[in-house]
Amino acid sequence: MNDPQLSRLFVLSCRPDPDCAGRAEVLRLAGAVLDWDKALAKAEGEGILPLLYWGLRDDPGAVPGAVLEKLRLAFLRNLARTTQLYREMEPFLGSIRRSGLRAALTKGGRLAFDVYSDIALRPFWDVDFIVHPSDWAELRRILDSLGFVEASAGPSGPALDWAYSPYFRKGPLFLEFHGSPLGLHFPSRGEDGFWSSAGRLQVRGTEALVLPAENELCYLCVHAQQHSYQRLIWLADIARLAGRAGLDWSWVARIARDERIKGPVYYGLHLAGALWPGSVPAEPLGALRPGPAEMAGLRFLWPETATAARAAAPAWPYYMPSIFSLWERRDPALAARMLGQIFFPPREWIASATGVPASSPRLYGRYAERLLRPAVTAARRLMDRG
Repeated sequence: MNDPQLSRLFVLSCRPDPDCAGRAEVLRLAGAVLDWDKALAKAEGEGILPLLYWGLRDDPGAVPGAVLEKLRLAFLRNLARTTQLYREMEPFLGSIRRSGLRAALTKGGRLAFDVYSDIALRPFWDVDFIVHPSDWAELRRILDSLGFVEASAGPSGPALDWAYSPYFRKGPLFLEFHGSPLGLHFPSRGEDGFWSSAGRLQVRGTEALVLPAENELCYLCVHAQQHSYQRLIWLADIARLAGRAGLDWSWVARIARDERIKGPVYYGLHLAGALWPGSVPAEPLGALRPGPAEMAGLRFLWPETATAARAAAPAWPYYMPSIFSLWERRDPALAARMLGQIFFPPREWIASATGVPASSPRLYGRYAERLLRPAVTAARRLMDRG
């Protein structure tokens, strides 16, 4: 069995709306796998082990019994872990709800409850929250009162911005906090509108604040691009949320246009739609399509065929969606300021993130690495294609 077949098995296992034809192909492809150790390791890396089990559980003859048992145990372990995380999170959710602070559950912690049929189907390690920057100081006091300890590598500070996304730990629970509703390196224009439209999601015995699904969808597209679409589960998240009934696509388009993120939003939706045809409506997707120069850049950086085939490739820097947003904004002053912050963050930040003392001359090498990384990644990509 070659890698394209394995990738096809994984894609079909993640399809938002299972059908009989797809199920038959899943069973055929699963029966052709020769190296299940390799397949399970790759599925774990893609974040889809539970989904793979879900698609095979009712047909035990399709795969060796030992393989199905490994998948079943992986599913049950994720179920137990996820259940424990939500239980451990209840006091924190209750505290922020009583205080009225703006801290919205996002990404895996939200999606496991919100878009998947079983919480065990969406693995996640840490629990992400988007926090309104003005509420961060009070939120830190709540974390301290509940016994959370900061475990992030970056330097602590009173502000919450792109360079400071701290995570806190208490027992098995890791909470990570982000200051931007869209994950960009600069403030969102419509931030207050996102928060005024926030809703509530029932999470076990309490509720979590969540931003509108339209904002979440845009954020998922930006986040997947930040990580160069390297995990299939991130695209599966986009496909599932894009298929939600009642989603206001005009609002999605307005967010993408106003925040100047049409490129990242379009491409995340485009890739999800290519993997799972019909999961993303064609008309709204067409309205999001960026200009030809930006499209050429997106296709060069993340070729559709390679992404669909789940081909391994060096990841581009995390800030690439912000670069595309700067391109759309056409604001030289903002570009100069943001690029300066991206490539030349404070010495203390670089020192804390790399482990190199702030007084060491070696720190200049870390700055050089930041400057050269895009060129080095491009060269590695071109060599891989050759």
